[in-house]
Amino acid sequence: MDTTNTTSALQTLKLGSAEREEKLQPYLVEHLWDQPAVYCGTYKKYNNGSLDGAWLDLEAFDSYDEFLEICALLHDDEDDPEFMFQDYQGFPREWYCESCPGEDTFNKILKYCELSEDEREAYEAYYECTGDDSFAHAKERYMGKFDSEEAFADYIISECYDLDSMMGDLSFYFDYEGYARYLFSSNYTFCDGYVFNNYK
Repeated sequence: MDTTNTTSALQTLKLGSAEREEKLQPYLVEHLWDQPAVYCGTYKKYNNGSLDGAWLDLEAFDSYDEFLEICALLHDDEDDPEFMFQDYQGFPREWYCESCPGEDTFNKILKYCELSEDEREAYEAYYECTGDDSFAHAKERYMGKFDSEEAFADYIISECYDLDSMMGDLSFYFDYEGYARYLFSSNYTFCDGYVFNNYK
């Protein structure tokens, strides 16, 4: 399905007033990159062989009611449009729903939109590895980004211990790999380069 050109897809939906177009414009995606967005068509149009619709920029919305209002305005050529979200991008796939996300899910997407790019990457890693979609938990348990489990073990040692004082010359023989195995056996989780603690 080619839904990449909002301008051409929207032509048949421009039914009249400049006021309508002016209200829609802030919510439309002119150029796709990686912003959270959904493509909004309707089941009626789809069943009649039409993909007419538009990409909506989810970062432009403040509430679920506002989202539904804009979707209805976009398809105001139908008396009771049944929205069909034919494509999506820029947020976790678990939150995508073709027929329409519920208010709770949409509010999660709005919260996700507030995160910086780095925060989004860390959150997605946490969510994928743990199945926990809590933003608070992801933030509380975040320890940082590391090249490997062993790199994190080295960080913990350097921050918490003085091996030279504790072990003298034997510190050169410290088993960082073994210590990393110990840390990640229960206390920490390594997810796509991000480390989270498992303390609750």
